Amino acid sequence: MKKTITFKDGTSRNFETNLSGFIEAVSFKECSSDLSLSLNHPVNIKCAKKINDAGYLGLFQWGESALYELGYYLGDKGISYEDIKNVKRGSTLHENWKGQFDSNNWSGKWSGKKNINSKVEFLNNPEIQYGVIKEWINYLCKQIRNNNLNEHFGRTVQGVEVNESGVIAGMHLVGIGGLGAFLGVSKFSGHKQTDGNGTHIKKYIQDFGGFDLEQCCNRKIYINLKDKNENALINKEVTVVSIYSGKSFSAETKVRVKSDEKGSLPVIVRHPSTEIKIVADGKESNPIIQKADQKQIATLKDFDVSMFQASLEENNTPQSKPQSTKTPQEVRKEQNSSEEKKEVVTGNIKDVSFNIQIVEEDTRKAISNMGFYLIYKGNIKKHTADSSGTKKGIVAEVGEDIEVTVSGAGQTQKIHHLKVEQSLSNQTIKIKLPVCSFKINVKENNKNVTNTLVSIFYRNKQISKRTDSNGDVSVKMLLGFVFGFGIKNKELEKLRVLKGIPIRHFKVNEGFVKASKLYEIADQKRKEADELKKKSDQKQQQDAQEKKAKEQAEKAKLEAGKNQPIQDNTYTENGGKPLTTASNQSPPTSDTTRYHIYYDGKIKRENKAATGYAEFIYYDPAGRFYNLGKSQFVVADKWQSKGVKAGGNTYLIDQRKHKYYKSGSLGYKWNIISGDGRYYLSGLSMSAVLGAMCNLGYAEYIGSGFSCRDGSPGESVSHLNGINGDFRYIAINNRHMTEVTYTSHDHFDWNKNVAFVEELFKFGYKLFGSHPVKIKKNALLPHSQSWKDHNHHIHLHDFSPKVEDL
Repeated sequence: MKKTITFKDGTSRNFETNLSGFIEAVSFKECSSDLSLSLNHPVNIKCAKKINDAGYLGLFQWGESALYELGYYLGDKGISYEDIKNVKRGSTLHENWKGQFDSNNWSGKWSGKKNINSKVEFLNNPEIQYGVIKEWINYLCKQIRNNNLNEHFGRTVQGVEVNESGVIAGMHLVGIGGLGAFLGVSKFSGHKQTDGNGTHIKKYIQDFGGFDLEQCCNRKIYINLKDKNENALINKEVTVVSIYSGKSFSAETKVRVKSDEKGSLPVIVRHPSTEIKIVADGKESNPIIQKADQKQIATLKDFDVSMFQASLEENNTPQSKPQSTKTPQEVRKEQNSSEEKKEVVTGNIKDVSFNIQIVEEDTRKAISNMGFYLIYKGNIKKHTADSSGTKKGIVAEVGEDIEVTVSGAGQTQKIHHLKVEQSLSNQTIKIKLPVCSFKINVKENNKNVTNTLVSIFYRNKQISKRTDSNGDVSVKMLLGFVFGFGIKNKELEKLRVLKGIPIRHFKVNEGFVKASKLYEIADQKRKEADELKKKSDQKQQQDAQEKKAKEQAEKAKLEAGKNQPIQDNTYTENGGKPLTTASNQSPPTSDTTRYHIYYDGKIKRENKAATGYAEFIYYDPAGRFYNLGKSQFVVADKWQSKGVKAGGNTYLIDQRKHKYYKSGSLGYKWNIISGDGRYYLSGLSMSAVLGAMCNLGYAEYIGSGFSCRDGSPGESVSHLNGINGDFRYIAINNRHMTEVTYTSHDHFDWNKNVAFVEELFKFGYKLFGSHPVKIKKNALLPHSQSWKDHNHHIHLHDFSPKVEDL
C-alpha cells in the first residue's frame, strides 16, 4: 500500500505505508532528503549535515531536548535527570535544567553513545541518524502509552483521523504537550500546537497518518476485503467503528478509510479491548476485539468474517527457558496452561476442520503442490498442497498447538505456529514462507573465482549470474526450497535453502572456470551474429518500406496527371485575362504532408507542398511504425527577427494536438506552460522533437514552448517561425513535472538530460543554451553553451535537420 503526500511547496510524492516509508516521508519533509536512495548518496549526506536557522539539525531536524532524552547530548549545562530527581520544581537548579534546551546552540558535551562525541560526528553519520529516529519513535510510543493517549486512536479531531503514525509525527513536531492540547486533554491545556515555523500539529497528523510503524507496538489489526466471489474489493470505502471505555476517553468513534489495490485496509491500531466493526453498504461485520501485543489478521468476505487469525509475535512475552527434553509445543503449552484449563472447564474442546495455504512472503502468491510438515501432539506428518497451494481438511482439537515446518538439513525448519481456536473452523489460514537472502561463494584451490559466469538452477529455471570481486553471487530464495549450482545447462550440485546461513560455498576446479569462459565467448559470438542478422533484417524492412513509399508517391503523381483541371479553349475578356473552366473531378493529390521520422535522425517529408494537414509517423530500429497523429496546419506570418516580418507565410503545428502518445513502452507526455501562448512548431521541428522523445522509450517532459500562433517569438527573441524552443530540465523521480528544476539542484537527472540532448542533436538541433550543472562539478551538457538565465531551462537552437523530400 502506498500513500501520496502533497507538501507545502506543491510537491507530491508516494511512500510505502510501512516503517521505512514513514521515516522516508518525515525526513523528506524535514530536510528534502531522499531515503529511497542509499544513506551514503550525496543527497542524503548533504541533508544529514543540515542545520536550520533555529539550530535543528540532521535528517530529521532534531533539537537538543530530543537527543538529550535519548542519551546522546548532555545538555548545554550538563544537568542530568539524576541531578534534579529530588529538586523542587521552580528551584534555580530545576529552572537551569529546563533552560538548557532553549537555544539549540549545542554548546554542551555529548555522551559518547554509539561513539558520537560531538555535533560534527553526529552530522557526518547518516547511518547513526537513521538508527536514532527508530529509537525516537519507540521513545514517543512509550510516552503515548504512559499518558493513555492511545485511547484517542480512531477519533476525528478538527476533521483529521487520530492514529498511531500521525500522532508520532505530531509529537516529533511539537512534543507530547502539543499533542495533548490538540486532543483536548486537560493537563496539557495551553501547550503550543504549532512549531517555530507556524506549522500546526494537525498538518503532521494528517500527512503522516496511516503508516504501519511495525516497531511501535505489537498490537495491529490487518483487514482484507473480498466480495462473494473471493475477489479483492479495491478502493472500497468503509467506516471503521471503534467502541472503547477507558481512563481518559470513552466513546464510539467512526472514521472512513479506503482499501488499496489488494483490498487491504490501512493498519488499525487501537487501545487494547477496543471493539471494532467494519460498516459499508448497510452491512456490518461481526466485532473484532483489539488484543494486547498481538497482530490480528482478518478477511471480511461480503462483511462476514471468513478468516480470523491472531498470532503472538516472538519475544513479546517473557518465556521460561525450554528444557532440552521439551519441544517448543510443550513449552508453549506450559505457558498457556491456565487458558487451556479454562477451556476444559467450559466444555469447549472439540475438533475443527480448516485449511492451510502456503504463500510466498514477498509476493503473497500461493505455492502450488507445496510440501510441508505439521507437528501436532508430538507427531510430525507431511502434507502436500494442491494446485492452488492449499491443503484442505486439516482436523485438529481446539486448544491444541500446531507447528508448521518445511524441510531442512537433518531436521525441519519452523515457519509458523498456531493455537487451534473455534474461529478457525472451515477457514483458510495463509502462512508466509520466508524469503532468505544469502550469498553463493565460488572458490578454486581456496581462491575466490571472480568475474565468472555460473548457473543457478531454481524453481525449474536456469539463472545466469556473474561472480563479483569477492567470488560471490547474491541471491534470494524461499526457505526449504532446493537449488542447484553449475555451469551452463549442467547442474553440478544441489543444496537446500536454510535459515540463518548467510553464505553457501561451492568449490570448483580449473575445468569449470575454463568451460565458463568458453561458453561466454561462444554466447558473445552468437549474440553478435544474431545482432548482425537483426540489423540486416531491419535494413531489408526499411528498404522495402522506402520502396513502397516511393511507389505510392509515384502513383500519386500519375493520378495527379490524370486529374489535372481541364482548361477550355481560352479567349480573353475582362481586360485580357484568360478564362479557365475546371471540371468537378477530385483534387489532384492529398492535402496532407507526411513526416516519416526514422530512429537514426532522418526525416522523410512526403507531399511537401501540402498546406492542409500534417501527419507524423515514427519508425523504430526494428522497422515497426507508429502513427503519432495528424492535425491541421496553422497559417502564420514568416518572421525575419522579432518585430520584423520577412514576407510570406509559414505553416505551424499546434503542440496541444500532439501532447501525448503511448504504445507499449514507447511514447511521451509533453506539456507546455506558456503565458504568451507559444504552443506552435514547424512541421520539421515537431518531427525532430517527437523523434527524440520516441527514441528514449516513454518519458514525460515539460517546457515553455516554441512560437506564438502568428509565428512570432512572444516574450522571447529567437523563438521565430516555430523552430527554436525551450524545455525544463529533467529531474529524478519526475519531479520536473511538478516543480522547476535548476542546474544547482541535487535532483537534477544528469543522465536523462544528456540522453535527451543527444537525441535532439541527432534530429538536427546543433546548439543548446544551458548552464553549468552543480552535481557534475559545473560541467555543461553536451553541445551546449553557458547562457545567462538558462539555469532552469534548456534552449534548442541552430536547427539543421536531415530531410529527404519524397
